[in-house]
This record gives sequence, structure tokens and C-alpha cells, in this order.
Amino acid sequence: MNPYLCRAASIIDALETDHDTKASMLRAFSRRLELFGSDILFFREPFTPLSLTGVRCALSCKHCGSYYLRHMLDGSGGRLYAEAVRLSNNGAKGILLSGGSAADGSVPTYEKSDVIQKIKHDTKLKISAHTGIVNGSQAQILSEYLDMALVDVLGDDETIHDILGIDAGVVDYEDTLRHLSSAGIPLAPHIIVGLNNGRLKGELKALEIVKKFNPVTVVIVVFIPTKGTALGGTAPPTVEDVVKVITKAREMFDVPLSLSCVRPGGSYRSELDKYAILGGIDRIAVPSKNAYTTGRELGLNIIEIPKMCCSYTPR
Repeated sequence: MNPYLCRAASIIDALETDHDTKASMLRAFSRRLELFGSDILFFREPFTPLSLTGVRCALSCKHCGSYYLRHMLDGSGGRLYAEAVRLSNNGAKGILLSGGSAADGSVPTYEKSDVIQKIKHDTKLKISAHTGIVNGSQAQILSEYLDMALVDVLGDDETIHDILGIDAGVVDYEDTLRHLSSAGIPLAPHIIVGLNNGRLKGELKALEIVKKFNPVTVVIVVFIPTKGTALGGTAPPTVEDVVKVITKAREMFDVPLSLSCVRPGGSYRSELDKYAILGGIDRIAVPSKNAYTTGRELGLNIIEIPKMCCSYTPR
């Protein structure tokens, strides 16, 4: 047996989880070795997010309630260019354009095309964006400057209606990927595990949709119960449920599989990082100490990637 797989089998066997989960993890880890060998990439410094809308959002999503907008740099009101140039001058390799959603579920970065193209011309920054739901004409505008589209893909209509509160459906997310792909924008779809009150509902369907569009990376995001939001008192998904999505993704895709920086902290993150590595993840954003410990126990080659989003493959 491959020595890395032998070590993984021993560690997995000692985990306090069920037989089926252990078996799926071992299969996924084996496939990950076939695809990426012994390297594991740790992205310690994600791109800085800039909100093009400040703290404004037309939606009142139960998991966010605009909370996360307050922790982004304010790129609204003519501040976007200055903030981007400042980040570039301070050594940033890229930025993440984000912000509140419009009523149609899009994040209106397409409204700032002129200034974003100027940023693209005047700096060497990689430009990623949370796009939300977009139509064909919006995707064409984004294609003029976007290096990567980070698209949250939901696979359940009830979750879209009840958690996000928008009049959209799974078909709109599939159409979004189609529009962005047709416009030639590299895709890094994000699968949010446990968004429906901490339960799995539509995540595997979301993976099936993503499979149709040749993503460059698939990113696993984990729902964080956030104080002050409507879901603040909800439990996060179980680690086993997150692993179920990770191992299925590893089975389906031969592209990099990233564990997002957006996941609960503390002991949950520590345990999840271990399970994720053993379950086929080949890159992690903002890794925990236990991620390093697990990587070393497995004998993996830990490669630290500075100042880069985990959706990108370093060159």
C-alpha cells in the first residue's frame, strides 16, 4: 500500500465516526493522492474583500443580515479605486469584490465596470468577485475584468426562498454558471454546507450542477451560526455531514478541492480540518494548527501560499 494511504488508513480507523464515513474518507484520500500526490496547499492570507455597497443590501438573509458587510473594506461612494491601489501598493496580489445583493440576487459589481477596469489597467491585482445570480448581459460586463467568479451555488429551492428570501430557484444558479462560463470567466463555485438551518439540503444537487461547467476549483464553505442573525442560535452542520459533501466532491471532480476560510472556528475548525484533509481536500484557507499537525502525521508536503485566494492555483 502507498505509505501515505497506509498512514491515512491508520488515522481514519481511529476516528470516532461510523464505518461508512471512514470508508468514504479513505477512498477520497486515495483519489486525492492520485490527482495531487503528497502536496497540500495552505493559503494563510486570503484576498481582502471590498464591499461595493458599503453595508447596504437589498436582502435580509437569515444567515448574514448584512453582518459580514461590516467586516469588509468599504469600496462604496468612490472609494473603490483608492482602496484597491492602496492594497496593491502594500503588496496585495489580489482583491475580492463583494457587497450586498440587489433584489434580483446579483452582487452589482457590473455597475462599477469603468473603475474596476481602471484598477485592472493600473495595478497587477488579480480580481475575483462574488457575483451572486447574474444574467447574460451582466456576465459579459464581468468578463471584461474578472479573473475568477466565486459563485455560491445552491441546490435547493426551499433554502433559496427561506434562508436568502429571494424569488429565485436552483435553475437561476445553473443559468448563472452557464452565463459566466459562456463569457469565458474561470469559475470557482462555492458549495455552502448546512445553510438550511445546519442541515444538508441540496448540497449534493449543487455539486451535480457545478459538474456541468468545468470549474477550475471547487470550494467547500461551511455555514457559521452568527450572533445577531436569525440563525445565530442554530448549530453548524456536523463534521460528518461536511465530510459527506467533501468526499462526494472528491469523487466527482479531478480539479483542486478547497476548504474555504468561511467555516466555524475553535474546536470545530480544528476537528473539521483534520477530517477534511483525510477526506480528500488538497488545499485549505487559513488552516488551523491541527491542519498542520494532521498534514505532518500523514507525511504530506505542506506548501504555504502567501497573499493568495484558495480558488487560485499558484504559478
